[in-house]
Amino acid sequence: MPPPSPTPFSPLIQRVVLRTPNAARLADFYQKALGLMVQPVAAGRPDLSLRHPATGETLLTLLEDPAARAPARGAPGLFHIAFLYPELDDWRAAVQCFTAQTGGLHGAADHGVSWAVYGADPDGNGIELAWDKPAHEWPWHGERIAMVSLPLPRNSMLLHPGGNRSEVGIFHIGHLHLQVADLQEAGALCHSLDLHVTQSDYAGAVFMARDAYHHHLAVNVWNTRPNLAWPQQTVGLVGWDTTLRDGSTLFSTGSQGGL
Repeated sequence: MPPPSPTPFSPLIQRVVLRTPNAARLADFYQKALGLMVQPVAAGRPDLSLRHPATGETLLTLLEDPAARAPARGAPGLFHIAFLYPELDDWRAAVQCFTAQTGGLHGAADHGVSWAVYGADPDGNGIELAWDKPAHEWPWHGERIAMVSLPLPRNSMLLHPGGNRSEVGIFHIGHLHLQVADLQEAGALCHSLDLHVTQSDYAGAVFMARDAYHHHLAVNVWNTRPNLAWPQQTVGLVGWDTTLRDGSTLFSTGSQGGL
């Protein structure tokens, strides 16, 4: 079976909502590390929205709850939010800025479809900064993708000259990656969000997408414990907005669909 025709990336995950004990602190991090603009959600409330200064897209909403506690170890939740940069030089500049603000990266990889680096925000929410390789280079085998995790040489790829830029490069939420208690939960997500599985042979994970993109959503069981329910009123992921085929927006939460 031939590979699917490449599909240009279009944002599927429009916005992610996070619960935090200190919205101002978290917003300051995203402002400095990614260049997002901060704006109040409502007058008199500490909740904040974070927008891209060029596109105007609201990418994150921070709901402040001083009583929010850290989730139990092994509980389902957010693995990372992936911010996708269409332009390689913008990605390189973002990696340099992010590294300067965080003091270092948690990892870097060539996934066959993309280059990616990993870190975390002050609340411990995982962050990926990604750049997609040209779609004709993606390793399709029929209708399934074969993503990998190979070393990414930092000196030659990440620290390439030309990273110093005064303007924030264009980026979107490329995908959302969740920790779940059971990989069968991917089926509920596929059904509710009109997705299809693009890779299921990567140990402990399932990747899903719309059309011929490599993945818009992923789930894994690498760190979770079976039978733990999605935590309530804890620091981290509350939910996310997905654009449906008819153009409407669906807000999903981890507690929906058995997640």
